[in-house]
Amino acid sequence: MPKKQKIWTMGNKGPTGPWVWHAWIKGSKKPVRVVAFDLQHIKDQLEGKQVIKTKRLPEEKDEFSSMPLGPKGSTVNRPADYDTGFKILREWVDQNGGPPEEIRVKLRELYIDYDRSKQKTTRYSAKKKKRY
Repeated sequence: MPKKQKIWTMGNKGPTGPWVWHAWIKGSKKPVRVVAFDLQHIKDQLEGKQVIKTKRLPEEKDEFSSMPLGPKGSTVNRPADYDTGFKILREWVDQNGGPPEEIRVKLRELYIDYDRSKQKTTRYSAKKKKRY
């Protein structure tokens, strides 16, 4: 039978804090939110105010669900191809009549004119169109 592994917890048994607490202070009806390890730590943080009642709040659980990136079944991680993604999004927006006016205003504030096509900035095309 294999030997049972011991886990070193640095002298602590159970989970270590700090935790979120609600502390009721004498003279106030609403609790104060405090992040502390124990009752003594709460009293030290509240600097001599008389603590009537404390309640430790449950830990917030993160419900994070990730969707795998890339084609189905791929395991290779590589940088995102934003240019292609934005072209796909632009095609979809164009098929649906373009962005709404409030979105166009926000784009204009970022110096993006959605309606105008890009001008070529090479010397050859600029000379050809008498812009240089």
